[in-house]
Amino acid sequence: TVLDTSCRKELCFQHRFSCYRDVSRITQTSSLVLKEDDKATLTCSQNYDDTFMYWYLQQPGKGLQLICYSPGPNQEFKGDIHIEYKAQRPNRSDFSLDIFSVKMNYSAVYFCASSLNTALQSHFLSLHKLLSFSVLSLRREPLSAQEEGM
Repeated sequence: TVLDTSCRKELCFQHRFSCYRDVSRITQTSSLVLKEDDKATLTCSQNYDDTFMYWYLQQPGKGLQLICYSPGPNQEFKGDIHIEYKAQRPNRSDFSLDIFSVKMNYSAVYFCASSLNTALQSHFLSLHKLLSFSVLSLRREPLSAQEEGM
C-alpha cells in the first residue's frame, strides 16, 4: 500500500490526482507491523526531481527528529537520531531506509520529505516542500499464522 500525498509550493494537501506541472508527489511505505529484532524497510519515491530528500521520525508525544538526509544520489548523511539503519539513494527519485533489529521504542510515524534546495534545520520542517508518512508499529509477541496471511 502506498500513500499519495501531494504538495504545491509549501502548502501540503492530500488528493487523488495531479493536474498542475508544479505539483510534486511522494509515495512511501504506508505501514509496517513488526516484532522486536525484525528488520524494517521503508521506501520513498518522489517524481519532481528534487535535489534533497529526508527521513524523519515522530515518536508519541515528541516532535520531529531528523534520521538522515541526502543532497543527491549516493550521498547519505546522519541526522539527530542514532539508531542502527542504512539509508540508500541510488538515484534522484528513490530514498530507502532499512532499520536493523527494531526495538519497541522505534514505534513511530516516519516521514519522508523532499525539496529542491534547503537550509538544513531539522526543527524547521516547513522549509521542505513535501511530506508523506509511514507508520511503524511493533509487537511484543510474534504474529499468528492467521495474521501473517493477511
